[in-house]
Amino acid sequence: MSEDWRTGLSRRPLLAALGALVGIGIVGGAVYEGGHVLFHSTPKGPYGDLLVGLGNADTAARVGRAALAEMPGFRAFAVASRLRGRLAGKPLSAVLVQDAAEGRIDEVEDWVLPRTLAELCTLAASQ
Repeated sequence: MSEDWRTGLSRRPLLAALGALVGIGIVGGAVYEGGHVLFHSTPKGPYGDLLVGLGNADTAARVGRAALAEMPGFRAFAVASRLRGRLAGKPLSAVLVQDAAEGRIDEVEDWVLPRTLAELCTLAASQ
């Protein structure tokens, strides 16, 4: 008769190996997330509080420079004040979805962007 595979397998080494894998996963996750928390910095400048949700400020500034070329009367302070009111207590993604649903869309060099995102990019470019 064939030997049952479970008879040759001891429970303690198996549990120790599973515990080690779970421990490694927990430590790895803590190191990964801890790095984001400890080394995450708010973008510099007067609009850093608004730009923190954009991710890469350099890319946002490039899009913003293109948008600024199409906005002759741009006043950064007024835009920042309006955005602070619109974003107060809401996640950026929810505000962008609301912009799209309400038709607040801008076209910037063949890119179609929610107005809030376009304005955030212009603030990134104006710093």
